[in-house]
Amino acid sequence: MAKILFIESDLRNEKLGIMYLSAALKKAGHDTQMCWVEREDIHDLMPSYAPDFIAFSLTTGAHKSLLALAAELKQKYPVKVVVGGPHATFFAEEIPEEAADYVVIGQGEKALVDIVGQSVQQRVISYDLNDLNEMAFPDRELFYRFTEFRDNPMKNVITCRDCPYSCSYCYNHTWKEKFRGQPHFLQRRCVDNVLAELSEIKKRYLVEQFLFIDDNFLFNRDWVKEFCLRYPVEIGLPFLCSFSLNLFDEEVLTDLKNAGLFMVNFALESADPVVQREILNRGHVKNEHIEKGIKLLQSYGIKTRMQNMIGLPVRNSLEDALNTLAFNQKNKVDDSWASIFQPYPNTKLAAYCAEKGFSDPGNTTCADSFFDKSCLDIDHPDEIKRLQKWWYFIIKNDIPEAVVKNILLLDFDEQVGNELQNLRYSFSRNYLYGLNDLNQQLEHNWERIRTDFSRHKNFNVFKKLIRQYALCYGLVEIFMKIKIPPSFTLKGM
Repeated sequence: MAKILFIESDLRNEKLGIMYLSAALKKAGHDTQMCWVEREDIHDLMPSYAPDFIAFSLTTGAHKSLLALAAELKQKYPVKVVVGGPHATFFAEEIPEEAADYVVIGQGEKALVDIVGQSVQQRVISYDLNDLNEMAFPDRELFYRFTEFRDNPMKNVITCRDCPYSCSYCYNHTWKEKFRGQPHFLQRRCVDNVLAELSEIKKRYLVEQFLFIDDNFLFNRDWVKEFCLRYPVEIGLPFLCSFSLNLFDEEVLTDLKNAGLFMVNFALESADPVVQREILNRGHVKNEHIEKGIKLLQSYGIKTRMQNMIGLPVRNSLEDALNTLAFNQKNKVDDSWASIFQPYPNTKLAAYCAEKGFSDPGNTTCADSFFDKSCLDIDHPDEIKRLQKWWYFIIKNDIPEAVVKNILLLDFDEQVGNELQNLRYSFSRNYLYGLNDLNQQLEHNWERIRTDFSRHKNFNVFKKLIRQYALCYGLVEIFMKIKIPPSFTLKGM
C-alpha cells in the first residue's frame, strides 16, 4: 500500500476530479489524503502523514505557484511528484523535471494507479478515455473531513466529462483533437449509474439539492427523458444544471421542471452577435435564443444565472463589456457572473490576440485567476478589472450605465476587491441556492445604515446612490473603505 497526498489551494467548492482519482487509488488498495494549503501547514503534514507520492492538479495561470511548491517539496522530502489537470494535459513538455517526476495527460484515474503501482516507466503518460460507467464513485471523504464541504447541503455530480462545442477561448478544441474517435468520447454515464451515486450520497451525507456540473446537460435528449422520469421517484431533490439555451424547448423544460429543476446556468459571454460568431466561435447560440429562453424559464419559476466574459480582444473592450452588462440588466436574470478573458496559450483566441496586436507573439502571460485582471493590450484595463468586481451588484441593484462609468473611475485595493467577491458569494448562497440563513449584511436597512455611517467622510458622496438603489449594508461598508480623490463627485444620479 502506498500513501498519496493531494495538494489543493483556493478551494470554494468540492472538486470531483481529485475525488475520482482518490476513489481509483483506494479501490486499488492505497491510502489518500488532501492538504488544503490555505488551511493546513504542508510542512507539518508531510512528516506526520509521510506520503510516498504527492499529486497536483494544474490549471493554467494558477500552475506557477503550485509548480514552485512541488519543486520545493520534491527537494525537501523523499517523495515522488505527479502532476495532471488541464495545464499538464496541454503543456506537458513545459513541466520542469525539478517539479514533477510524472506528468499525466488527459483523464488520470488509470494512469495514477499504474504510477503508484510502479508499473509504468515513462515520465509523460497518456491513456485512452475511461468508461465512465466502470469508474468508482468519487471519494467524497477526501473533502468531507472539512466541515464546510461535508455540511454543504448542495453536492456536486457530473454525468459527462466532455463538451460538444469548440469555443475559441477554451482548450476543448485541442482536447477533441487528442481524443475524438475514442469509444468513450462524449460518453454519458447511464441513468442507472448516476442515480446509484445520488442514492449513495443521500444515504451517507447531508444533501438538500444537487448541482450537475456537466458543460451541457441537454446534449442527449433520450437520456434526459429517462432521467426526468426516474429522478423524482428515486431521488426527489431539487437540482440545477447548465445548458445552452438554443437546445431546449417547452417540452423538455416541462420534463425538467417536473423532475425538480430549480435553476439553470447558461453562457452569453458577449452580447455582440459579431463577437459571438467571429471571435468567440459561439454562433450556435444567439441573443434571441437567450432572450426567449430566459422568458420561458422565468415563466416556469426557474431561476436564471448568466455567465459573461469581459476584457475581450475587440476595438472597444469596455464598450463591449457595458453592452453585455446592459443585456443582463434588460433581461433581469436572477444571477450574473463575469470573468475576465485570459489568452490561454495554444487556444485559437490566444493566437488571434497575437495576430491582431492585443498581445505580443510568444507571450503566454495569464493571470492566476480569470477574476484578477486582463493581460491584454486593451482599452481601459483598470476599469475592466473593477467592473468584474462590481458586476453582480450593478445588475442586482439595476444601477444605470452613467453611474456605473463614474464608479469605475474609483480605484480600490486587493482587500476591497476580495470583500466584493466574498459578498457576491454570500448573496448567491443565500438568495440563489438558499444555503445560509439570511444576515443583516445582505439587507438594506436605511435607518441602520444612516446611524452607522452618516459621520463617515464617504457617506455624503454615496448617500443618494445608497438610498435610491437600496444598497445592502455590506456593500455600504465597502463603499466607506474606498479612497475618494478630492475632485470626485458621483455623476449620473
